[in-house]
Amino acid sequence: MARRDSLIRRVLRERFIVTMLSGATFDGLLMDLDDSTLHLVDAYAIEGKDRIRADGSLYLPRTGVDYIQRPS
Repeated sequence: MARRDSLIRRVLRERFIVTMLSGATFDGLLMDLDDSTLHLVDAYAIEGKDRIRADGSLYLPRTGVDYIQRPS
């Protein structure tokens, strides 16, 4: 199993907004990660003011992530 980032490991199972380099934005619970992938559940795609529920788990490539933030 790949070594997890120590900072991110402390916040697994918390809600994050993930913005990709492409500009796509997702909101979900960060369940797991490895060296190449973030795994979100209870996830939504955010398009403007609309939130579109993802069907099942969402796996995002870490190389495509621009930034991650916690919603307030």
